[in-house]
Amino acid sequence: MTASSTVRQILSSEQGLLPYIHRRLATDEFAHFRSQFGFHAEESSTEVNGDRAAQLQITLSITLKFSIIVDPQLSADDAMILAIEFQEMIDNCLVAWSQQNTQLLSPITQIKGAFGRLEEVRYHGGFLPGFLIERQFRLSYKSSTATTDKSSSIANELYKPGEIVPESGLYELTGPRGGHKGQEVTATKGEPFPPTPEPGMHYRLVTPTKHKNS
Repeated sequence: MTASSTVRQILSSEQGLLPYIHRRLATDEFAHFRSQFGFHAEESSTEVNGDRAAQLQITLSITLKFSIIVDPQLSADDAMILAIEFQEMIDNCLVAWSQQNTQLLSPITQIKGAFGRLEEVRYHGGFLPGFLIERQFRLSYKSSTATTDKSSSIANELYKPGEIVPESGLYELTGPRGGHKGQEVTATKGEPFPPTPEPGMHYRLVTPTKHKNS
């Protein structure tokens, strides 16, 4: 079975963000709120770190959207205070969760968002007086799939004579400008690449050695 991606583990595993929020909303702490929520990713950025064994650092901008229902008998001021109280409780939950999640590069340090006005909001197929509340924050982590295919990352690299072979296999010789020379050599991991026939030539992995399972 294929291992779950890092983002799936962070968002939807047993200890992930979304199940965590669902569990917290079901506790007595939130019992006096009637709420529902969804999420979506606003944007994403990818940063490549490292030399040959590239690691992808992903940053996602996540938005959680909450609908909370208020008692129609409450004044507008009291209803707003209730919404602010809910927002603070959610923010505390988000920070606490992020501080415990070891897959994140850093915990959540900033949460932004906005309140809608007190209005009729959709709730379980109908409309009731309440607020729409958005909480926006960033999650940064290293992708678990960045180095799963080591040979594909190595195949894009050029190696000089004398450098240590990163993976056993068949390597082609390239010219100073990267063109193919029609020559190939077999190299063994951990050994240095041999001298090239001409100055400025490099080695590039063509076919990695297949290892038999013991």
